[in-house]
Amino acid sequence: MALYQIVVIITVVQSFLIGLFLLKYLDNKLKLVLGFVSFAVFTELSNLIIIHVFRKTTIWIVHFYVMFEFLFWAVYYWYLLKPLLKRSLYLAILVLFEIYCIVNLIFIQNLYEYSVTRAVEGIILLLFSIVYFYKVMIDSELEKPLKEPSIWINSAVLFYFGGSVFHYLLFNVLLQIDATLLSKLNTYFFISLNLLFYLSLSLSFYLQKLKAEKT
Repeated sequence: MALYQIVVIITVVQSFLIGLFLLKYLDNKLKLVLGFVSFAVFTELSNLIIIHVFRKTTIWIVHFYVMFEFLFWAVYYWYLLKPLLKRSLYLAILVLFEIYCIVNLIFIQNLYEYSVTRAVEGIILLLFSIVYFYKVMIDSELEKPLKEPSIWINSAVLFYFGGSVFHYLLFNVLLQIDATLLSKLNTYFFISLNLLFYLSLSLSFYLQKLKAEKT
């Protein structure tokens, strides 16, 4: 097993364990985030089994992973962004993206190509995160933003998907042109984003505990 795979697993699992330990303090939004982390743990472990036991590629999993990942984050941002975004518009974005994923899987991309839907997902979630920061600024309800779990989660989404979107777009091109460069990007760049992402989620679970204890 490669070092980056071990680091990714440890990073995801620690976030899951912290969220599980602090479960009683989590509100519905953070329970949804914990649900996503649980799904990520399941996916990473499945990837390891498929790669190291069955000796098969796991690129095809991305096509299905994206659909569920987007569903988790779309519902989470529905909590954050209402009533700023109309329900009808939000549902349209959600449904259209899921339909696009299915159409892409059946008619456009080969199952063993890295799914471009991941890049589209990244762009949408990036926009959601920017809209949320805009909402925070115009509402001015948060006295101490750095102690607010949603700020850390939104920042994690902003940096993770913002940093990854070009990687997702260029994955198949780099795979054909320079597989070595792609491997290095996956090893160092992806690990760095993963660490930042899941550590931020863990911190948000802890901040929610502090927030719950004060109330």
